[in-house]
Amino acid sequence: MSTALPDEEFGTVVRLDDGRRMYASLRGTPTEQAPTVVFESGLASPPQVWEWVRRALPADVPTLAYARAGSGWSDPGPRPRTVPRLSGDLHALLDAVEVTGPIVLVGHSFGGLVVRHFAGTHPDRVAGAVFVDALHPRELRRSANQRRGMAWLEQSLKLSALRASLGLARNRIDERFDALPGEAGRLARGQLCRAALWRAAVSELVWWKKSDPEKVEVGTFPDDVPLGVVISGESLRNDVAHRKLQQDLLAWSRRSFAVPVREAGHFDLVLDARWARVVADAVAAVLTALAETTGEAEPARVSVAGDGEVSAVSEGAGDGR
Repeated sequence: MSTALPDEEFGTVVRLDDGRRMYASLRGTPTEQAPTVVFESGLASPPQVWEWVRRALPADVPTLAYARAGSGWSDPGPRPRTVPRLSGDLHALLDAVEVTGPIVLVGHSFGGLVVRHFAGTHPDRVAGAVFVDALHPRELRRSANQRRGMAWLEQSLKLSALRASLGLARNRIDERFDALPGEAGRLARGQLCRAALWRAAVSELVWWKKSDPEKVEVGTFPDDVPLGVVISGESLRNDVAHRKLQQDLLAWSRRSFAVPVREAGHFDLVLDARWARVVADAVAAVLTALAETTGEAEPARVSVAGDGEVSAVSEGAGDGR
């Protein structure tokens, strides 16, 4: 069953098998043969942040963006909000919207953790992936910068929840959301003014901060799927450990490629139309590789705007860790 949202272009609320409602924006018609591109957002990021990327993809590519439990129009889920539970919700959502064929997962920031867990637990469903400035499961173990920033980030999310509950959030929303096309900016701003979105993000962050990386690194990432790793210049400059962790992501597949975007910031990769096109080109490269070969060939080179360049394809098979 589904209930129409105020603007049907941006999705519906579907009911999962356990009775919870979850917001989903499915465009195009999924098939059993061609992959559906599934977007996994970062912390406190409404699904509308993917609008530039979605519009830059070929019109015939089915895409799915959604709001995780507790944010947007999605009902809260059981606590704690662990990555395994988030991954399980995604699996239930795919069933609810009848996406039964292969998928290409695209994860930004925290969303990369959900992508890694889902790929390890459902490798038969995952045809390819693109990590967009994504967190590595061992980020907090290996990056002192990330560990130092955790207390500040948690307090920032809690303060945003308080402001939203008091009706004070609207004037503090990043102006880049206004630049999203069509109604996406208005809808995203509306969600960012809701305290529930920020509280859900706090719950996700707190679990990750306390968890063992092995809770995320379940199973093995499928090492024969095309895998793109898009990295912002901001992240490359600010954290040497993060740069090395991005190399580890590349090692998860023997068909991987990196796209450094030196002028872009972490959020620019999805919110800025120029850099979102680079992300879309990386997704298109994965889709092209899947269409052209099922063997050992490298993914197609990415045609990118701006300073994004494709590095050499990784030749070493990874172990998913």
